[in-house]
Amino acid sequence: MSVVDEKPDTELADIARYVVGTPISSVLAYEMAHLALFDFIGCALMALDEPECCRVIKPIVPDAEIKGGARVPGTSYEFDPATAAFAIGTMGRWLDFNDSWFGKGGGHPSDMWGAILGMGDYRSRHGSALTMETVLELGIKAYEIMGLHLVENEFGPYDYTAPLKAATAAVTCRMAGGEAEHIINAVSQGWADGQPLRIYRHPYTTGRKSWGSPDAAARGVWHALKAIDGEAGFPRVLSTPDVGLIDGEQKGVPFIYPAPYGTHVMENILFKVYPAQFRAQTAMEAVIELHPLVKDRLGEIERVEVYTHERALRTVDKQGLLASASERDHCMQYIVAVGLIFGCLEYRHYHDDVAADPRIDDLREKIVLLERPTYTAGFEDPDIRSDATAVRVGFSDGSSSEEIEVLYPLGDKRRRDAAKAVLEAKFRKNVEGRLAPDSEKLIFELYGDLEQFRRIDVAEFMAALAL
Repeated sequence: MSVVDEKPDTELADIARYVVGTPISSVLAYEMAHLALFDFIGCALMALDEPECCRVIKPIVPDAEIKGGARVPGTSYEFDPATAAFAIGTMGRWLDFNDSWFGKGGGHPSDMWGAILGMGDYRSRHGSALTMETVLELGIKAYEIMGLHLVENEFGPYDYTAPLKAATAAVTCRMAGGEAEHIINAVSQGWADGQPLRIYRHPYTTGRKSWGSPDAAARGVWHALKAIDGEAGFPRVLSTPDVGLIDGEQKGVPFIYPAPYGTHVMENILFKVYPAQFRAQTAMEAVIELHPLVKDRLGEIERVEVYTHERALRTVDKQGLLASASERDHCMQYIVAVGLIFGCLEYRHYHDDVAADPRIDDLREKIVLLERPTYTAGFEDPDIRSDATAVRVGFSDGSSSEEIEVLYPLGDKRRRDAAKAVLEAKFRKNVEGRLAPDSEKLIFELYGDLEQFRRIDVAEFMAALAL
């Protein structure tokens, strides 16, 4: 292997040391990793109902498949690990129904499961003895690496998919047999790619939102395999003056880490119970409670006040034309309107036929988002980290509903017990009827039995998910 004889940046060495040498003993972390992986798989299988998702994940040219390759759940596709990472990750990301993590930056760590599963299946089918225990362990570590980068770092004008790529490169390199030096090379090459622009998170350019982070994960796998094959890296990719990442892209601001790598991110991961941007989760819960009170008075609604925090105003306060599902699921006004009208929120509500319902745009014009400073303070305080919303509906006769307040989303760690049944129902609904009967039975058994799941071979698990 070609290696530059240079001491690597501490940040790279810390990642390699964590991935190679840190055992994971937290029972809670494994429980949450088990839940996060199955939640991701349910979202991925459900996404196959969307024709555009199926178009995006198909082979890039006809017959570009590999016999004995990594399998894509719910399909007959077999790909190389990087292509599988893209396809599986895109499926899990498509509905914006997967888990989330927030600090100064934000993102969806479960977008990395496609890479871990793809690499694991390929390696398992080609002679490596891998169980789902390894998948969970590396998933915990991937979440931690990505998540800790997002707590105190904003990545300037760039996108959270940059640390996602680095985390994916690290753990898939390890799964492929890499040692510390390989991981340093793979991660450094990922950082050297540069950070993708956030342009696709702005109105009318959101198509890439459904596959941007799986694309980054696939690139991480590509770098992992190149490193295993002997490709050298850039040990000082962060600290090299002027042209390194810190000077060149972070404007001289070094990365800040709130704690050493451990299991914090997985233990505190946020789950979604509604297919919507996370800032709208508490709003949707409040609106569902209001629905029975307003459903027969929709024509009398004069004003809907949504009290929230600054981050929500910055990310989901949208006016005007919403041209796609990707724009609608990031619009608080659209989501609140759907909830008031239908009393629920499913991905079908973002389709063009539902969006054409004139009641939705009529209500959107009456919905106003207002910052409540206490909510902003609670969101920004790492010891509180609330995601509060309150909703009140005013009617033309001067009366109004009570204000419904939800401080923490159902997917927050503080509401884990209440969320378990909801998340299981979500998973079962997403999976039922999509696999062969025996496979579906096995998958449901493994959802309910972590210890059995940890022992099963990766290839056996992926075979149950494939068609």
